[in-house]
Amino acid sequence: MAIPSLFTDPFFTQVILPFILIFVIIYAILQKTKILGDNKSIDIIVSFIVGFIFVGVPAVVGVTLNIIPIIAIILIILLCFMLIFGFVGLKVHENKGMRIATGIVLTIALGATIIWATGVKLPTLSEEAINYIIIFALLIGAGAAILSTKGKASGP
Repeated sequence: MAIPSLFTDPFFTQVILPFILIFVIIYAILQKTKILGDNKSIDIIVSFIVGFIFVGVPAVVGVTLNIIPIIAIILIILLCFMLIFGFVGLKVHENKGMRIATGIVLTIALGATIIWATGVKLPTLSEEAINYIIIFALLIGAGAAILSTKGKASGP
């Protein structure tokens, strides 16, 4: 039998940790954007209240607890890709195409994670519909690639 500890206590994992997470995120956003001015006390009070409201809704805490491990895995994968690109000599922050592609992949991954964590049931698609979606995505990608190239226009 496992010995109960602080890290396995439901109060700690479902109240304290989510409160601290939301408090820190909201406080950092308020400090960075300066929406409420330069007054740190107001930022702390607002962050504290939002954190308590967040913890007061168990469904939201449950979704957050489902999302956090997946986001951690996505960040580890992103870090690995950045390391690989760095070893090869590619600078992702200087390459606009790589930034766009990384942003698209991360947006899709985040959307899929949120859909999974909230338990939303998506309608099943037929194989034909999936093929049409893939063809449409390829056409959009090809169009974007053609429009983004900086080729010289051939003229008379």
